Amino acid sequence: MSINKARVASDLQGLGAGGSALQRLTIEREGGDKVETLFNPSEISVSAFAAWEQAEPASYGGANAATVELEFRSVQAQTLSIELFFDTYESRAAMTFKDSVTALLPAAGQQRQATNVTHYTGQVAQLAEVDQKLHRPPVCDLRWGAFNIFTGVLTSLDQRFTLFMEDGTPVRATLSCSFLGVGPESGGKRELHSSDVTKTRQVRRNDTLHGLAAEEYRDPALWREIARANGIVNPRDLKPGTVLTIPKLQP
Repeated sequence: MSINKARVASDLQGLGAGGSALQRLTIEREGGDKVETLFNPSEISVSAFAAWEQAEPASYGGANAATVELEFRSVQAQTLSIELFFDTYESRAAMTFKDSVTALLPAAGQQRQATNVTHYTGQVAQLAEVDQKLHRPPVCDLRWGAFNIFTGVLTSLDQRFTLFMEDGTPVRATLSCSFLGVGPESGGKRELHSSDVTKTRQVRRNDTLHGLAAEEYRDPALWREIARANGIVNPRDLKPGTVLTIPKLQP
């Protein structure tokens, strides 16, 4: 097996082609804190969805068959899926060229350096937790160098730990993350609030008070809170376009 020593040293020491510094993917959360990945992802997937509804044709079959018409409904927020790899089995950042090559074929009995990988994965996991100042999880900017890849909130996180030290310390992990886009370019709005902050909501077609309560409070039984705040007597008389006040839940 042949080894390209120059490429090995470049990769392990964080250098790009020509010896330039390799830019790392970072996740910047509201408030200024930053999470820097140890290894750049090999793939980033962004999905978008536009909802159209097929209008029912007036007639079927024959030469006079009605043309199928589509009616636009809404644009869903974009979603970004990404896998982040973390490995603290080697202290690679401080490795010299000699150490980098030696690490590929360690001598018998050589003690490898390692730290708990949850020091890094925990920073990502916190992005799905409620921030005490914001009253919700933070909005994040995913950046790769000067390029802003995506702005959104972490909605799904799957952590897989795949390597452990003799004492059980995890040193290698893969995180599968899904972010929901926030901002006009993603089909969403930047202003996000939690259930303990009053906000407004425009009624869409097929919306119900039970459904709105489920979305806003995660409990459809709380629909009366919305009805009471908006003076709604008949919960079925909900007209599209109406702007409703979504009251904060009282403790």
